[in-house]
Amino acid sequence: MAEQITWSSETVLFIGAGATALLGMPQSDLQTKIFRGFAERKSTDTLEDILSDSTPQKIFGKTPPFKGRDLKIMAAFIRFLGDDLKKDWNTVDEEDIKNGRIVFGDDTDEKLFRSCIVELRREYDWNALKQIIQVCPHDEREDNLIRDIYTMIDMKLRDRQGITVRLKNEKGTPSEVIIEPNRLPKARNCLVLFTCILFANAWYGLSKGENAEMFQKYVNFMESLARLMQKEGGRLADKGYEFNTPAFYRLLNAVVTLNFETVFLWLLFNANRKVNHAGYYLPQTAQKVEQWLDFGVPGKSRKISPDDNARKPGEFSYSQSETSVFRGNEYRTPGSPIGRIGSFFFAHGCCNWRECPACGRMMYYLGDEWGYKSRHVNPPFPVPLFENNDFNRTEKEKEWKAKLRYDSLECISCGAETRACDAPMIMQTMIKGMPTSFLDEVQRESRVLLRKARHVVLFGYQLPPDDILWQEAFSEAIRYRKDTDDAAYCTVVVGHWGDRRWLYGDEMMEYVKKYRYTKDAVSYGAKAIVNAVSIFGKEYVRAWCGGIPQVFGDGDEAAVKEILFPNHFVNWKGTRLE
Repeated sequence: MAEQITWSSETVLFIGAGATALLGMPQSDLQTKIFRGFAERKSTDTLEDILSDSTPQKIFGKTPPFKGRDLKIMAAFIRFLGDDLKKDWNTVDEEDIKNGRIVFGDDTDEKLFRSCIVELRREYDWNALKQIIQVCPHDEREDNLIRDIYTMIDMKLRDRQGITVRLKNEKGTPSEVIIEPNRLPKARNCLVLFTCILFANAWYGLSKGENAEMFQKYVNFMESLARLMQKEGGRLADKGYEFNTPAFYRLLNAVVTLNFETVFLWLLFNANRKVNHAGYYLPQTAQKVEQWLDFGVPGKSRKISPDDNARKPGEFSYSQSETSVFRGNEYRTPGSPIGRIGSFFFAHGCCNWRECPACGRMMYYLGDEWGYKSRHVNPPFPVPLFENNDFNRTEKEKEWKAKLRYDSLECISCGAETRACDAPMIMQTMIKGMPTSFLDEVQRESRVLLRKARHVVLFGYQLPPDDILWQEAFSEAIRYRKDTDDAAYCTVVVGHWGDRRWLYGDEMMEYVKKYRYTKDAVSYGAKAIVNAVSIFGKEYVRAWCGGIPQVFGDGDEAAVKEILFPNHFVNWKGTRLE
């Protein structure tokens, strides 16, 4: 039987928070514990105790606590943002000045950092957020503070209302206080900022060699995937596929991540760079084959380079797109490389994105140095954290830094100033509004991938029933094909307490029956299996509940094939991988 030509990615890898949890990236449950620790700490506990995870509660779990200089800066930052609810939020007093010197240095002009403190308070309203946390529901068994905060704020913003809280004055007498509607977006900004800081702190630990053995397994996994895709390109050329057709230039797999951090993106960027530099030439044309990532939306990036010339106006890099790869392959210029492209979509946005407040264009930031353990991958924050204040800045950015605007990045499109609060992200809210234009486009592209996918891998993502957007997208894309020749298959890789083996059919459902209604159902992956079966059907689902990265071992090519391209499980119609 002749091999069937496919024109879309046959395997879609859906990445959720569970995929990077063991690398220290905090999931929602850990974020809940950490933010409750920030806001509701005991009078005997200092901020330093909470941030260094020195209390008996140990709220950070697998996420690394703050250390050294970063611990001092973060504690001082939170304090001068308005941590003491009894103080006048609009007044900068001597204690705030003291904390400002810890953050900005003793030799900084006092007038300058006074104005900076006021500006930061009004952009990141920790004072309001701390009070909102205290009126959110608190179910110790299934606490979902992060979802509840965003939902409450978004609901009140929609209704143009404030939030009523009770606050004790200096005498300890409680009084009713209304947090005005105009403060709610700034409280939201603060929660987003602190979340991004937690991700960056976890990455900082990895960049210094913490958890090195486990991190290397992720690196191996991405490198194996990149090599397999390189081999696939050579095989397609041998079979006579035209270079300008989707069947050739689209990679067999696509990635949709629902995470805000860039762990998998950065690893795959570097893995592709490594195989591209190694050089693979087609014997038919002596042309080099290169593979790139497509973000699903036009975007510009600063060049990843420490060279000052790479920071001059007009010097930047574009993400690749299907159109650019098609045109390059169509012309077949002698000596030019043949391109192949794989989708990598941030369906909920990314900490490394900036939406320019002046022109509305999106750019992304990945630092100024290559390497799996780059310390500059994350954008700068409003205060100097994680040794990420010495990256190669433009002339404008140097001027902004002198004014203590450490997080300012120059818009590549128009040159305007962008700040950390300009990162567009769809948070865990039950009040779904219209996303920004490029996020809407990414989500449309993601739904197209689902409609054409032969195999969907839920990689650390549970597909929960309250995630209405993706429940609807999966149901529409999958269920109409059920029990047809085009039926889609699902691999569930969720949970870390289960057996380290693949589960199928009746055995899988018996496993679900055993753990579904226990308090540890999530840790055993039972809920994720139920959610997948409800859409795909039992006979089209298999599961691994023994953890990530345990599912791919040392990350060799055989493991990649087993997870993404399992010939014994999926009834492939046109798989091109051998």
